[in-house]
Amino acid sequence: MNVGVVGLGKMGSALARRLLARGVTVVAWNRSAGALERLAAEGALPAPDLSAVWTTATTVCTFLADDTAVANVLLGPGGLLAAAARGATLVELSTVSPGVSAAVADSARARGVRYVRAPVSGNPEVLAAGNLSLIVSGEETDVEAARPLLELIGPTVIYVGPGEAARVVKLAVNALLAGTAALLAEVVVLAEAWDIDRSVLLTVLQRSAIASPFLGYKAPALLAHDYRATFTLAMALKDLGLAHDAAEAVSAPMAVTDLVAREIRRGCDEGLGDLDFMALVAYVQQLAGRTPDVPMHG
Repeated sequence: MNVGVVGLGKMGSALARRLLARGVTVVAWNRSAGALERLAAEGALPAPDLSAVWTTATTVCTFLADDTAVANVLLGPGGLLAAAARGATLVELSTVSPGVSAAVADSARARGVRYVRAPVSGNPEVLAAGNLSLIVSGEETDVEAARPLLELIGPTVIYVGPGEAARVVKLAVNALLAGTAALLAEVVVLAEAWDIDRSVLLTVLQRSAIASPFLGYKAPALLAHDYRATFTLAMALKDLGLAHDAAEAVSAPMAVTDLVAREIRRGCDEGLGDLDFMALVAYVQQLAGRTPDVPMHG
């Protein structure tokens, strides 16, 4: 199997490494050279430009930062789709808006390219461990054709419907994650203000009705006061903006989500944007007049 990987941020690089470890020939492209050079040293074939990705691969996966990156890389005269042959497959794994994804769909359709939307639930470590979940939409025949590759990427492939359904479901997931993180930050600070150890609170939460995989994998980092990013506060804010816009387009109320976005924006304004989104704990600590877990420099 030959697969292109375009976009070698944390998630794209983890994807390329996972495919390489499973014997897939990976041809890779990235806008900056550093990540591409590292992957080439591990066995990936570097593509000099976007059109060259299709020379080796008839299926290309893209993992890009945001709507702007997707539009710049995929669309337009020099974009990835412009060089794709009829019958090729594009698997787009980024978290982006339904609007830009629909524009990609139009371009793919005009080129005769299969288009699978496959935003993911998980971080680079989850991907590397083989536990990633993929939320998938598009034409069922296109999804089934891509399923062997999708199941190499992660064991849980959830088909949610045609068109942009996967984009909306992924934004729903991230809105709930952001809301959970905001509430978790508040109750951690509440407990500690009452001299209840963080470990006690987290043990109770993980054995209560609110227990979840999210609590399970965030607990060790919270106990260690470790806010190295798996998903940054700035990324969470970006996704809440996308969720707000998607809701506004269909007149769906998102009052609670908008409140969470306001608090996350304030956390970013305090200099926490590049840290993990659980760094909201530090923001709430500052509001409570307590010493933050990490320095604040807003």
